[in-house]
This record gives sequence, C-alpha cells and structure tokens, in this order.
Amino acid sequence: MSPVTTFISRRVEVPCGDRDLYAFMTDMNNLHAVLPSGSVTGWEATEERCSFETDRAGRITVTRAEALPHSEISYEAESFLTGRVKVRITIGFISAMRSAVRLDTGLEMNPLMRMLIGDSAGRYLDMLMDIIESYDGYDMIRGYNQSP
Repeated sequence: MSPVTTFISRRVEVPCGDRDLYAFMTDMNNLHAVLPSGSVTGWEATEERCSFETDRAGRITVTRAEALPHSEISYEAESFLTGRVKVRITIGFISAMRSAVRLDTGLEMNPLMRMLIGDSAGRYLDMLMDIIESYDGYDMIRGYNQSP
C-alpha cells in the first residue's frame, strides 16, 4: 500500500451559517446541486451515498464516512482512475449567516504518481475553493437546517 499524501486547501468564507451548510452537505442527494451543470451523468443518490460518471474519471462513488455536527464532514470517494480518496470538509462558525470552509484530501500515491501529479492537486484545490467561494446557490442552502 502506498503512503497517504494529504493536500489542504486555503480557508474561504461563505455567506451561509454553519448549521445550514452542515445540514445541506450531509445529505448526499444535494451534491448534484453544487456540481457544475452538465459535468456528470448517471446520477444516483441516497442520503449517505451517491455515484455518477464524468468524462475524465469515469464512474465515481462517494460515501459519507463521518459527520461531526456543524463542524466536519468526511467523505470517501472511489473511482477507477484515482482509487480511494478521502475528503474532509471543515466548517467553522463565523456568524449565523457566515461560515469558514476548508477542504483536505488524502490520496494513496506511490512516488511515481506523486511525481506525475506534482502541484496539480494543490492547483485543483485552489480552483475548487474559488468555486465554493463564488457559488451563487447559497440562497438555496440558507434555511436548509430546520432544527432549533
């Protein structure tokens, strides 16, 4: 087994409270709403698991692995191309209407794969954080948590 290489994103602030963001992101049915339009096909989902196909990575299966209320959600994803990938979203409270978000991911990579990937994983995380920061659907997420 290859050693796990961890990549950590920068922290961004989003216009959504931690409770709403957590409630939305723990339901895997909602992941489709935040993916770029037309980027996936064959979407299937339950509250704890989803799978879909992309042109670049083939079939991807994502499972919610762990969830710590209002602060952290861990997922495990698997595809033929990447193998198993662990992704953790850390949510930080700023105010009732703002949260901080950070992603980290762990990949099992042998030295050759690490050399081939180079800094592209870090650039991809930066691009992903730009998308999260500029996402225009936070109005849909606000109010998602209906618990007191």
